[in-house]
Amino acid sequence: MAVLNFDIKDVALTAGGEAKAVFLSGSIDASTNQVFESQLNDILSAGTNRVMLVLTNVKYINSTGLGTIVKCVDNFRDSGGDIKLVGVPTKVIALFEMLGLLALFETYDTIDDAVASFGESGEAAAPAAPTAQFPIQFKHPKSGMALNVTQPGRFKDPRSGDYFSVDTEGKIEFYEMSKVKMVDIKLPCEEHYGESLLNLVEAVTTSCGLATIAAEITAAVNLAWTAVSTNANDALETCSAIIVGDQNKIQVGFLSYGTALTMKKDDPVLVGLGNKLDEVKHVDLPNHGHLLTLVKLAKR
Repeated sequence: MAVLNFDIKDVALTAGGEAKAVFLSGSIDASTNQVFESQLNDILSAGTNRVMLVLTNVKYINSTGLGTIVKCVDNFRDSGGDIKLVGVPTKVIALFEMLGLLALFETYDTIDDAVASFGESGEAAAPAAPTAQFPIQFKHPKSGMALNVTQPGRFKDPRSGDYFSVDTEGKIEFYEMSKVKMVDIKLPCEEHYGESLLNLVEAVTTSCGLATIAAEITAAVNLAWTAVSTNANDALETCSAIIVGDQNKIQVGFLSYGTALTMKKDDPVLVGLGNKLDEVKHVDLPNHGHLLTLVKLAKR
């Protein structure tokens, strides 16, 4: 069973007031998620609405844990405070990026940076003025049930349990955390390890009911892995693969700290992948590393 340990410390803010630094070690998943949420709720109930989650020693966060972090950030912001993420491991940053969640959080390298971000008053920054006409009415993309929001922000649909955000321009993003299947694995950058990776991709694709795109995504992953194994200069170099799937799409992310994913925008491999897939992204992550994400949508 996974373990999640807490070390909670008081932190004085620049212009007075207090925040909590919550140092976490272990995993945030189905077995630890309840105690994780309870600890943060207790902090908020006790009157502290500014928290820094220090994730340096968190080894794993599953979709349930990610959904809870989104929920808790919303609760703290609703109270006039915020939760800042500190020392987020590169693999978690990569997962945030793949799921489209990175823009929802404020991430910092150090506690000092996070403290400074609260501003001299210690309050969260005021939100930008909406440019879209609120209230906005729309339908849940899966259930078809009507939803109504009166202002920009992050919300939870009480019927489906899905989180969604609406920005100041009226753009809507859904985060169906409960329906996401995730696998992550670290592999030596050697060509023969690609077979194990392909088997995992096919298993997740089938589990999500997307067998019709299995051949296309595995062919793309095979091409990407060939490039990874060719580009790696160090015999000991490794590459993490993150497979994320739901009923709508399969994403496979490759995360490297070395030369395996050193590519230019016009790299023939990226061009070839773009011809096979619905989306290909190659980004430099904010706390080091390169992330290559392959996206294949379900056939309708």
